[in-house]
Amino acid sequence: MGKRILLLLAHPDDETFGPGGTIARYADEGADVYLATATRGEAGMLGDPPVTDRANIGEVRTAELLSAAGILGIRNVSFLGFLDGQLAGTPREMIVEKAVRQIRMTRPQVLISFGPEGVSRHPDHMVMCSVALEAFDAAADPDRFPRQLEDGILPWAPGKLYQFEIAQEIFDEWGVPLAGVPREKLTTVVDTSGYVDKKIKAFYSHRTQAKDYNRILSREGYREFCRRETYVLAKSRLPPASLPEADLFEGIPLEDPGES
Repeated sequence: MGKRILLLLAHPDDETFGPGGTIARYADEGADVYLATATRGEAGMLGDPPVTDRANIGEVRTAELLSAAGILGIRNVSFLGFLDGQLAGTPREMIVEKAVRQIRMTRPQVLISFGPEGVSRHPDHMVMCSVALEAFDAAADPDRFPRQLEDGILPWAPGKLYQFEIAQEIFDEWGVPLAGVPREKLTTVVDTSGYVDKKIKAFYSHRTQAKDYNRILSREGYREFCRRETYVLAKSRLPPASLPEADLFEGIPLEDPGES
């Protein structure tokens, strides 16, 4: 069985502004990378200057995401069908059920989502962190969402769940009010030095978010920062490994189908 990654994220652009280099690297190395995003970014910016209006922003951001996904090498993008900015008020079980369906259908060894603080402290990011934590276990449990089994969507046990995280000291150096973690908490450092240009190219797909990406790209040392992406290993079904890791698939027996 080949390598498979599923990202459970909240909005179009999360995949690029966050783990874009990781996606590009593993896709280039032959892994199947899947993305499930909870919303279509309907509450986001319209562009600077505007490139659309509020009535059409969801459609435009969907197209932007598909463009970025093509650049990064994502095999398939799925939308869970929730509204931007409203995940915290949505029954959690509804989101978990759709996340579990994606896990069972794509059958990844590795899941990627946000950490508890969601980097930007966006409530939708924080919800998707908790959804991923629950879905990691629920996807393997035949008693959770049994109607999926009736549809032929069988339980699946991913090997690892990673949370995309950044060392707090980097945000402090940049003087930005974002939420990171202590550097010593990071468990995994992925070398993305060969994929900086591809990640930045994907930024430009998200034209509605130009104000954000122009600010990000203007930060001193940003290209150097993009040469590595960092994670916290939040859950694992594997024997304890030596940390820090340099590979998301470290220790995963790819011949194991992972079924319950």
